[in-house]
Amino acid sequence: ANPTALDVGANWRKEPLPLQGSIRYNTMPSDSDVVRRAKGATKRTTRRTADTNGDSTKKVRKNRRLESRRRRVALTAIASVVCFTLVYAILFRRGNSSGIGNSDTERYVRAKALREAAVRGGVGGGGGQHGHSELPHHESPKHQPHEHKRPHHELPQHREHHEHQSHQRREHHSVHGAPSDDKADVLVPAKVNGMRYLDPRQLPPLPGEPNESYHGKGKRAFRGMGDDAWVATADSKTQPRGPKVDYVTHKYKYPEVVYEPRNDGSYPPLEPMMDIFRTWEQDDLDNPPDVIEEVLMHFDYQDPEQLEAAIKYRDLELPFKVYNVPEVAEAGEKWTDEYVASHFAGATKDGTPGSTGVCQQSVDHFFAFHRPEAWDVDVLGPPPSVDLGWSFHKWAKHAVYADEVSLPKDEKHYYWQSGVPRQERKKDPKLWSFVSKDLPSFSNPHPTFFGFNPKEQKGIQCRFGERGVTAATHYDGGRNMIAMMTGAKRYILSPPNACPKLGVVTARRHPSYRHSMLNFGRVTILDSETDIDMSEREREWLKISAEAPTLSTVLKAGEVLYVPSHWFHYIVSLQKSAQCNTRSGIHEEGNINFGGLEDVQECIGEADDVQ
Repeated sequence: ANPTALDVGANWRKEPLPLQGSIRYNTMPSDSDVVRRAKGATKRTTRRTADTNGDSTKKVRKNRRLESRRRRVALTAIASVVCFTLVYAILFRRGNSSGIGNSDTERYVRAKALREAAVRGGVGGGGGQHGHSELPHHESPKHQPHEHKRPHHELPQHREHHEHQSHQRREHHSVHGAPSDDKADVLVPAKVNGMRYLDPRQLPPLPGEPNESYHGKGKRAFRGMGDDAWVATADSKTQPRGPKVDYVTHKYKYPEVVYEPRNDGSYPPLEPMMDIFRTWEQDDLDNPPDVIEEVLMHFDYQDPEQLEAAIKYRDLELPFKVYNVPEVAEAGEKWTDEYVASHFAGATKDGTPGSTGVCQQSVDHFFAFHRPEAWDVDVLGPPPSVDLGWSFHKWAKHAVYADEVSLPKDEKHYYWQSGVPRQERKKDPKLWSFVSKDLPSFSNPHPTFFGFNPKEQKGIQCRFGERGVTAATHYDGGRNMIAMMTGAKRYILSPPNACPKLGVVTARRHPSYRHSMLNFGRVTILDSETDIDMSEREREWLKISAEAPTLSTVLKAGEVLYVPSHWFHYIVSLQKSAQCNTRSGIHEEGNINFGGLEDVQECIGEADDVQ
């Protein structure tokens, strides 16, 4: 008999149901089926796992091989660079141990020996009445090979009758009033003031001479100690009388306004630099001509017709001046020493952010741009200027003193520099510094007459000068608008195609690249019988510069000067002054008569991208 369903459920493992035809009524597997199926599943799982592990292992091995190959390539490249650098350094040191060209090695050896002797002997003692020390001509420094004697006029000199070089001793410690910086040189100023004469290495080779390479290294900054000997005299002047000559109110004669510019090379009229300084010597600040004759167009900013004419001159890349500018006049009234000093001291009560600036000192009245990180003192001598820890208030006090006593050119001079970053104009005007607020046409994010290409604006640069401060000639790529808020400066301008005659440094690694280190005021003493010594290279460059096409103009409070792209400008502060400028991008073509970017590139031998 057939078992019941309950019996089947209880005994199906023991007694399989009988088959009826080819149909199994109960499909549940037997124990042997379960075991067999489990073994099969295990084999299949093991096979799949093995296959997967095999593939993974191959990928890992492949990746490891690729990584190892990459490391070998990288190490080979690094080793090649290191070897190349070592070989280059060895060859370079062997051929040029001082990091300079070989065409003037003997002069360098002598100059370095003289500097070292001066530093060892100290300043103001043991070296003659002018505080200099010099090795005999027949001696050579022990660490240098024997040098042949050279003519006396080829050796850099360190003395003169009335104007002598002022040596500076290098120290490596912080001093009171100067920031502590373990990467900065602290230069102790000379005890005896005096004009310095250029080491030949500070100038480019003369025309026809081979190029000289420069690979010197300097410091992040050069720090100075300053000088407080003047403070007592300044404090005794309860009511300073100001400069002997006030160039703001002096008499000037301006040319008749020409509304349509002559683009034939006749404007602006240029003359040799020698004639410029013979007419009015650079350092004769107390005896200018009774009437200073101006050669640049002088446009009234508030006269629509004259302003339209000024734009025509600007578009032709011709220099000119504008006057009667309300915001410049208002800033001049506002910028008292107390007002400016309060903004450099920090944020003011009205919420205006504080401004930053730095005071610089020169051993005399001459300042020249340089990059401290590339200025090698062992090669070039003391730097043209050093940074001080003075506040603006102290600088302004000395500037007033300089006007009061007609500060001589061979005493230490001081200069205050500040700048506004280009990003500031994009901020809320409430967050602008006092310079941007007081000169809105310079900081405006939209085009104005002064900032006519704001996208290319590089910020605003401000320079506060004192009597006699002379800035070496240089050019700016950007079209330059220079506003004078207080005081007055004399600008000596030369066009781009005059570059070969200005002694411009052409070595791109040189710390004064695209600037000239020449004091042009010395062209008038070349033919004099005064007992003055200078290197032959400086003398020859001054003779060349004496023939450079030049113009002279005085920029006084309330005026704005337009200096076209790549025009060289050499600046003399006639009295205590405040000036700011903004630039509006490069004009590559320049003027057909006076040159442009191409002339400067040909002169310096490098592509120019400086704005």
